[in-house]
Amino acid sequence: MPEVLIETSFLIPLHEDKDIGNGKFHPSDRWNKFKMKLYESFNAWTLAPGAYEGCYKDPDTEEIVMDLSRKFIIAIPENDLNRLKDFLITEGAEFKQKYIYFEAGGNVELLEVRHEKNI
Repeated sequence: MPEVLIETSFLIPLHEDKDIGNGKFHPSDRWNKFKMKLYESFNAWTLAPGAYEGCYKDPDTEEIVMDLSRKFIIAIPENDLNRLKDFLITEGAEFKQKYIYFEAGGNVELLEVRHEKNI
């Protein structure tokens, strides 16, 4: 019987977080490296078309943050969920984000990224 897969998706903003990074667009080589690492780790990914506009209240600054994000979709075995979350927490640091919006099977989490704040 084929392995049952669960659909997951996550959002990565197009810009670095201003509180951690420089607020500028991510360079194309960062996106390319990420997509290659994602493929090497999970053997597939889909990039949804367009940019996703959203906003949230920053828990540190309590300011409204407006952003545009790319949405990635990937179907993985359920027992790989923690491995994907760990991957995103690590890669979120490369994208200079505080959180990664992550959805799996209809359940949403904000994955807290471990990072070093720029001084």
